[in-house]
Amino acid sequence: MSKKTLTKDQKEKLKELEPLLRKASHNRNYEEATNLTFKIQNILKPTGHETRLMKSKNTLFETAMECGKVDKAITGFIGVRSKVSKPTRLYLEATSLLAICYLRKRDLNSARPYMVEALKCEKHIKSKNQRTQFKVALAKRFQDEAILSSLAIENTEDLDPTKIQEEAGSLICKKNEDEIYELLGSRVPNIALEFVEDVHRESQKLLTFEEKKLLPIHLETKEKRKLGRSIISAFERVLWKALCDKDSDVYKMWFTNGMQAFLDKKYITIAITTALSGLSIGVYAIAVYISAIIIKMGIETFCDLYKPTNLMDLRK
Repeated sequence: MSKKTLTKDQKEKLKELEPLLRKASHNRNYEEATNLTFKIQNILKPTGHETRLMKSKNTLFETAMECGKVDKAITGFIGVRSKVSKPTRLYLEATSLLAICYLRKRDLNSARPYMVEALKCEKHIKSKNQRTQFKVALAKRFQDEAILSSLAIENTEDLDPTKIQEEAGSLICKKNEDEIYELLGSRVPNIALEFVEDVHRESQKLLTFEEKKLLPIHLETKEKRKLGRSIISAFERVLWKALCDKDSDVYKMWFTNGMQAFLDKKYITIAITTALSGLSIGVYAIAVYISAIIIKMGIETFCDLYKPTNLMDLRK
């Protein structure tokens, strides 16, 4: 189908709808993202702007993935891949996110071919510097997703924010930061570490020596302190959004009232336990150690050090 020229009204409507879709995705509002994508589709599908529509669909399916609707996201990304040209950034992004979906299901056999295809992106990104930046960010994301999925459990423990903050405060008085990182790293079971190491090895095969050196944290599962730091880095996406997003109530409360009021209201531990529960990570001790590290580090330092990179933002 040949493209029809978009009318002035259609362009104005898309100028309004597409940023709203990105905002709904950022806020993990799947229902709103679905409604907005439907409106965008009603404009772009009749006019033949399939590629632009698929970009919105990628955003919708990423939102589905982040909201725990992984199977729906898998179906969606497979659909996008079938409708866009292979040597395009859009195809590459759908492939990368499809690999992440399977990692969330702890299904490395299904994830592996998409990981390989995504990290072999010479035809999709011509610039060597941009390609290196993408590959390094993606390898880190694969590592992070492996860590998070390895910590997910079926029967979560009771994550009481008040008790967690009390234990975190006690821990801060008794242990230094490195010791707390070591305690956190020791909570990852050996069977989970095998999955993390397998995913790490798959990514490393497809990175050059120079690219490997650019990874912000070198995964070392044998050294518990370093593993603890990798866990905090893996959580940066969900914790940064919960604690550092300037539009969030948590950030506004901290910025307005200061750390002591922030602690009195248990905002840190409530945000952390909510984020962990959303990932099915309900291990009480992990919640205590993460809370202790962030309180000891300070919100401002955490927000500066661990601001995550969105895969789609690498286009800029």
